[in-house]
Amino acid sequence: MKERGYDKLFSDITIEELSHKIVRLAKQRDAWQEKAMNMIEKSTHKELEMENQRLVQQLEHDETVVPREAYQAMKERYQHEVNNAEYWKAQSNKGCGYAFSEIPNDTDGQEFVDTMKQYLNKDSYKMRVRGQHIKPELKGTGATYWGQSKAESTHMRIYIDKKKGE
Repeated sequence: MKERGYDKLFSDITIEELSHKIVRLAKQRDAWQEKAMNMIEKSTHKELEMENQRLVQQLEHDETVVPREAYQAMKERYQHEVNNAEYWKAQSNKGCGYAFSEIPNDTDGQEFVDTMKQYLNKDSYKMRVRGQHIKPELKGTGATYWGQSKAESTHMRIYIDKKKGE
């Protein structure tokens, strides 16, 4: 023992005490191992192993029936369709953006717009009036490049928007 440097480490301990410590450590290890085995029931472990084997076999069979690339392509197509459906579902609640259209741009139409402004709940909603359809005499002049004014339009549209924070 001297040649390995154990003389200082074990100089004050006898072989008998050392063997008792080894036996005590072995018993402690066995007790911990038994506790670990009790935590995982053997039947549960066996069932999990059997289920794992069944799933591996099923996966191997499924891969031979449908190639992985085809499955991935179908999955991506399905996800695209789901996203598309969600988009259109959200759009259907929005409507076309305006509440009234094809209101003639004349005195009767202006009277209708003024009456709507008078009775609109201004605390919750805001109303915008925009021109619709360019007058025939202005067609081809570039008047619609940035959108035409109400004065240049034959009809009007009314947009009713919910105010922010409502």
